[in-house]
Amino acid sequence: MAVLVVRTLAALDRERVCMIARISSLMKLSLSSLQVVGLGGVGSHAASMLLRSGVGRLLLVDFDQVSLSSLNRHAVATREDVGTPKAYCLKKHFSLIYPECQIEARVQLYDSSAEDEILSGQPDFVLDCIDNIDTKVSLLAACVRRGLRVLSAMGAGARADPTRIRVADLRESSNDPLSRAVDIDNLF
Repeated sequence: MAVLVVRTLAALDRERVCMIARISSLMKLSLSSLQVVGLGGVGSHAASMLLRSGVGRLLLVDFDQVSLSSLNRHAVATREDVGTPKAYCLKKHFSLIYPECQIEARVQLYDSSAEDEILSGQPDFVLDCIDNIDTKVSLLAACVRRGLRVLSAMGAGARADPTRIRVADLRESSNDPLSRAVDIDNLF
């Protein structure tokens, strides 16, 4: 009986430590600031998962509007949102899902002239979900120059085996035409 009680107390202690660690992680996440640039099929889903995980501040950036043909890829857009800028569409839906998150929406194309405006504020992370190679390279170069942590979505479209996806340094990329098109030497 005494052994069972000791094991039970040890299990409770582990549960308390895990709960405190989870609370600490959630607090850190709720204080974090992230920017998602490119709000199409990849960016809208990434932003949605960040919001649902409890991130405290999101800056959503895209120049485009929701279209009828993009509804099948978009995380939250409905037919009612067709014609609405993607950034505003996400902000509207996200505010209903998690109103505590501070959400800023910018209908803007990222380019070098918008760098200061979009990348100011020292975000904890920038998510690059842009599908245009020149714009992607411009954003990545700006993040590297500013010392910002950036996660860049590359070309996994139409791939059938999700177990082959991996997170790696861009210089380690292989078999992906989009990441190969990024001139890495000009980024670092």
